[in-house]
Order: sequence, then C-alpha cells, then structure tokens
Amino acid sequence: MKVTLTLSVLLILFLLSSPGVADDSYKVVFETMDCNGNTGFATVGPDEIYKVGEGDCSHPQNPGQKLKQLLIHDGNGSYKVYTLSQEEARNVMLDVKEYMRARKGVLERSESVIISH
Repeated sequence: MKVTLTLSVLLILFLLSSPGVADDSYKVVFETMDCNGNTGFATVGPDEIYKVGEGDCSHPQNPGQKLKQLLIHDGNGSYKVYTLSQEEARNVMLDVKEYMRARKGVLERSESVIISH
C-alpha cells in the first residue's frame, strides 16, 4: 500500500512538471487562405499571437479586399506567418479578446493563481 501511494505521488509530480501538461490548453482555431484561394486550418495558443497586419495580396474572390497576415511567435525569436481573410482575422481577434476577458474574470472572482511558463 505504501509503495503504491509513493509511486502514485511520484507519477503525479512527474506529470505536473512535464512540459506541456501544465500549459494552457486553450487554442484559437482559424481558417487560412493563400493568394490563390487555397484554404486550410491552423491552431495556435492565444499567447503566441503577436499581431495582425496587412497581407501581400488581395482576396481571390474579392479583389478589392486585401488578405491579412497573422504573426505567431515561434519560440526562437522569429515569427510564423499565416494568411487570413479580413473576416477571419476579425474572428481571431474577437476570440482572443473573449478568452482574455474570461481569464480576467476567473482572476477577479476567485483566489486562483494562473502560472504561465
């Protein structure tokens, strides 16, 4: 019994100290689009997003509208770039704002502590 309890405690401590386990699991999912109109999906953490800027080309189905670029911290001092429609860029920004409001609400309503790495 004592050995089982000790092993269980050690396993829990190992899992909690492992990278990725205590990380924030919330992700922003969005549709990407390139200059040719090809689409896909990407997923990033809200804290990884650096900024949304103007893209290099126009929306293939709406030439009067430029695509947007979403810059994501890659962890090595540079950025990963995703191209999105203007509507999808707005949706990403709204999603991040809602997430940050919810996170702020948790802090204001409780004695919780959020630990980020």
